[in-house]
Amino acid sequence: MATSFFDIVQRVYVYFSSSTHRWVVFTSHQPTLTVKPLSETRWESRIDAIKPLRYELGKIYDALLEIADDTSLTGSSGSTARSDAKALANSVAKFKFVVSIVVWYNILFEISITSKQLQAKDLDIHAAVQQLQHTQAYLVDCKSDIGFARMLVDAAEIAKDLEIPPTFEAEPRLRRRKKQFAYEAEDEPVQAPKQNFKVNFFFAILDTAIRSVEERFEQMRTTESVFGFLYHIHGLQSKTSQEILECCMKLESASQHGDNRDLVASDLCGELQSIARRLSEETKSPQDVFRFILCQNLEDSLPNLCIALRILLTLPVSVASGERSFSKLKLIKTYIRSSMCQDRMVGLATLSIEHELADKLDLKDLVIDFA
Repeated sequence: MATSFFDIVQRVYVYFSSSTHRWVVFTSHQPTLTVKPLSETRWESRIDAIKPLRYELGKIYDALLEIADDTSLTGSSGSTARSDAKALANSVAKFKFVVSIVVWYNILFEISITSKQLQAKDLDIHAAVQQLQHTQAYLVDCKSDIGFARMLVDAAEIAKDLEIPPTFEAEPRLRRRKKQFAYEAEDEPVQAPKQNFKVNFFFAILDTAIRSVEERFEQMRTTESVFGFLYHIHGLQSKTSQEILECCMKLESASQHGDNRDLVASDLCGELQSIARRLSEETKSPQDVFRFILCQNLEDSLPNLCIALRILLTLPVSVASGERSFSKLKLIKTYIRSSMCQDRMVGLATLSIEHELADKLDLKDLVIDFA
């Protein structure tokens, strides 16, 4: 069902963008939001493609009807254009499709916000855990009868603009499978169209989304449970020495590799208690604490704390800085690939990726050095 939904979304874009006449008709009805294509490399392209349908489906539907009723379109191409417009108009003017638009847009919009925040350069593990927690709570809240009812209310507004009834169309009745043995139980399919949509589409999508967020949330929460106390160093003054030592021992165990230890828990506990008394209320984040240590030349006095902060501040939140619609390496590979050796390709890839640094290099000095 999800696949057929995005097929219709892509067909709407392909239909209007493949003809200048159709695009003119489309822009005459909808000049602000234009239909967008789906991308195989950018999942976020889906929300860009759904947004015009979410807020301007009525105008897109009118544009399709105008082309379908245009008698000036003659010949085989004109007849095909009119029949395709009519078929697309019938596909989008179904309440099930309208509800699907609202469901997908709400879910993808929430995930998109979190995804962009996770790609921020200054985001840390603690803030990332909070963002994922908010997203998880939203998805769990949606997966309820109340959440489904809210989706139906928004879809009913769009259906009103399309002048279609806000009711689910009846599904074709499935043929009952013949039992091989007498003791086999009969599977009773969900017959009500509304209930069928809620169970097999709405809940199924949310289950997948919640499971994906939980997997990532669990990984970050495990890391945050080890380093979490370092985000509130100023507040450690209210904790006992034993509580701080337990946190330090957990961090020491996590950073230990065989007999090699990056830090000593007992020493780290004393350093934390010492630095917490010297910090102002404004110095809260690990970055501020580390900056304070460097400004006061306390690195030699607080070696274990410096190591812990360095590890914490270099932990990656995400494996990518952002989504790209193309790959730099792919662009280079497609250019005279057959005549290029591996070393040269690696060199060009490095220059392309580090183009900002390459622009600052003095080529004359480099030529002299390598000549």
